[in-house]
Amino acid sequence: MKPDTRAARIESLLDDTRRAILAGELAALPALGADLAAAIETLPPTDAASAQAIRAKAERNLACLDAASHGVRAARRRLAEIRQATAGTVVVYDDQGRRSETQPERPARHRL
Repeated sequence: MKPDTRAARIESLLDDTRRAILAGELAALPALGADLAAAIETLPPTDAASAQAIRAKAERNLACLDAASHGVRAARRRLAEIRQATAGTVVVYDDQGRRSETQPERPARHRL
C-alpha cells in the first residue's frame, strides 16, 4: 500500500470516528480505535501536509470526545439526582447556585 493510500486510510478512519462520536455510537469506538492504531503503525514517514491533515482531524476528534464526556458526566449527575428524588431526597439550588439536599415536606393529614 502506498504511503498516500495509508494516510488516506487514517484520515478515513478519523472521519468515521468523528461520525460515530457525533451519532452517539460510542460502542463503535473501540473497533475504530484498534483499526486506527493498526493503520498508524504501518504508516511510513509522510509529507508535512498529510501529517498536518491527520493531526487536525485527530485534534477535532479529541474535542468531540471531550464534549461527549462532559455530556455523559452531566447526564449521570442528573440521573443520580432523579434517583435521590425518588428515594425521598430532593436536590435544590439557591439563588447563588449553591446545591442543597432536602427532604420534601409531607402534606398535612386532614381528618374528616
